[in-house]
Amino acid sequence: MIKFFSRLERTRNVVLIVFAVVMVVSLIVAGSLLQDQSGLNLTTSTATAAKVGSERITVGEVATLKQGRGASVPAKFLLNSLISQRLVRIEAARLGLTPSDAEVAEVVRERMKDEKGNTVDRKQYERFAVTQAGSIKAYEDSIRDELAAQKLEAYLTAGVTVSEEEVIDDFKRKNTKFDLNYVAVSASELASAIKPTDEQLRSYFDKNKAAYYISSPQRKVAYIYVDTVKVGEKLALSDEDLRQAYDRIPDDKRRKGVEGQEIVLRVARPEMEPGVLAKASELIATARKDGDIVSEEAFAELAKGHSEDARSAAAGGKLRGPVRENQQNPNDPYQRLLGMKEGQVTEPIVYQGRVFILRRGKDVPKTFEDAKPELVISLRNTKADTANSELSEEIKKRLVEVKDVRKVAAEFAARANMRPADMVRETPFIKPGDNVDKVGVNPQFEEAIGVLNNPNDVGDKLRITGGFAVPMLLEKQEPRDSTFDEVKDKVVEAVKQEEARNRVEQVAKDIASAASSAVALSGAASAKGLKSGEQKPYSLGSTLGSGPDASTSEELENAIYALKEGEVTKTPIKLGDSWYVVGVTKREDANMDDFAKERDSLFEQKLSEKKSRFFYDYLSDLRQRKEKDGEIVIYKEQLARLDETPEIPGAPAQ
Repeated sequence: MIKFFSRLERTRNVVLIVFAVVMVVSLIVAGSLLQDQSGLNLTTSTATAAKVGSERITVGEVATLKQGRGASVPAKFLLNSLISQRLVRIEAARLGLTPSDAEVAEVVRERMKDEKGNTVDRKQYERFAVTQAGSIKAYEDSIRDELAAQKLEAYLTAGVTVSEEEVIDDFKRKNTKFDLNYVAVSASELASAIKPTDEQLRSYFDKNKAAYYISSPQRKVAYIYVDTVKVGEKLALSDEDLRQAYDRIPDDKRRKGVEGQEIVLRVARPEMEPGVLAKASELIATARKDGDIVSEEAFAELAKGHSEDARSAAAGGKLRGPVRENQQNPNDPYQRLLGMKEGQVTEPIVYQGRVFILRRGKDVPKTFEDAKPELVISLRNTKADTANSELSEEIKKRLVEVKDVRKVAAEFAARANMRPADMVRETPFIKPGDNVDKVGVNPQFEEAIGVLNNPNDVGDKLRITGGFAVPMLLEKQEPRDSTFDEVKDKVVEAVKQEEARNRVEQVAKDIASAASSAVALSGAASAKGLKSGEQKPYSLGSTLGSGPDASTSEELENAIYALKEGEVTKTPIKLGDSWYVVGVTKREDANMDDFAKERDSLFEQKLSEKKSRFFYDYLSDLRQRKEKDGEIVIYKEQLARLDETPEIPGAPAQ
């Protein structure tokens, strides 16, 4: 079935903007049904979600897309792609570009050929059409829409051209390398260096006293803490225990991870996502031209020529290390590789402003010796948890008898493998929602102490970070106005954050003014209590920074490209919640000899990009006009139904 689509993708124009979203989604629709809270299957709903002129978009259409993309994707985003689809259909009809039945039939016949070139029979076609679109009519309508989009794009962009100067400038921008010094000035980082006076704090507290009213009862408790790791240190584990644990590991988990390759396409602005998805779909079609299993070499060639992540592109898209299971971040796109077969390529994955195409490589096996350190920890933790639970239950019974946390801690310290002083902890007066030291904001802890009303009442054992706790109430206070000393820490944080938000832009400007050169940027940052960072090498299109906050923008890239070696951006650039000041310590301009070798393909690529942008801008303007004239109507209450539905188990996450 996917091979049919691979054949289609090879014949499709790269600038099919809107329909790339729809066709990609149709490949990954899950088998489970999207239901609203009453149990109704929304994928079959004929209720109207939006109107575009005389065209209707049903709740069922949006629900089907949502089912494929994952319930966490907002319905509004999916509806936008369907509105664009209808706009193209209407505009093609207005210009006399609607495909004929004969044209649709020709495409169907072409797609419905097997690997030997023979046309499949009617029943096979019906099954394929129903699987892809729900019905034969819906499937053939989707083909008609695609052909209409091709015709409309060709008609509108027939006069689009690119000049030699445009292509050369684009080549220079993409192939110039920089070594950067930069400072990211954020309110959160700036706040850490602010030291408000006691007068400022008291003034803020007096003005905002109502915000600190304690509306719930407060309790002060002491609790006996038993550390699971400490209990586990006394447990003996044999090599036979570990071997048995290793043998119980499923085959698909008995690996360090998997090798992978990537192609990364940047989405400079959210509204450009459909166009980037179209390009991604075209690259996938090229990769799969000989079948669903793609060789490492074939994918590497595509990555080197098209990936916008300079680091991995140079290595043929190869990831720097094996992809391991990460249950803490299941939405990480690389986690998709773990469930794939070697050589398979994903559909486009939209994640944090980029579109990823991933290829699954070989398994990296995990031997017993590789797994042994993890097995020791896992097996010890399992046994220790059971032992700790039983020990904590004994501690509770004893505490109920003697009502003295220190005495009970001393009695059980040897068995807990802890010092008595480390087992006894005491809280200040706390209420639900408070962040308790070494406990955090813990609903289970709040529930356990919430039933304690009289001094010396003992609660049930409960899990907290690292082990178990057995609480005993010391004192209880009813709702009241808080005192300054009670909430001083919160007031300090509030004042620091408020002042930081007011100062962050000016601090960035001061750093930019003080930095006489890229090398001096570090000193200018230090003078403000901040640190600078380095990025070597950097190419336009790559993100700046590290971790989840790394990002980029057209404004930032233009500013960096305009810098000569040694220069600093004199005007800070806002990126997300931070203001960036950037200096170039080294600049290596593009090699124009390479341009001469690639000139023809660069012209073709730039023309394709320009046509795609022109087509997108045309559709955006068309939509704005129709919205202004009231020809586009969105029924928000229907979208709300779609966003209220629960996540579908097994559906793709984004």
